[in-house]
Amino acid sequence: MDKEINFLIYCMERYRYFKGISGAEVAMLFDKYDIYRYVLKYFESLHTMGDRSIVQDIDDQIGAMADTIG
Repeated sequence: MDKEINFLIYCMERYRYFKGISGAEVAMLFDKYDIYRYVLKYFESLHTMGDRSIVQDIDDQIGAMADTIG
């Protein structure tokens, strides 16, 4: 599980960098839209992607969850 947690942290850092937001803002978004679970669940696929693709995939998931939450 260590590699998955390390990858989750990596995703958070890359998301923060590409979006120009703080770590706290990333944590809030990831918590609100259940991105922590999403990244861990799809680790096998996500870790083969480039940084921009990972960020885009997370944005897509946030969009899908935002539509569900309302």
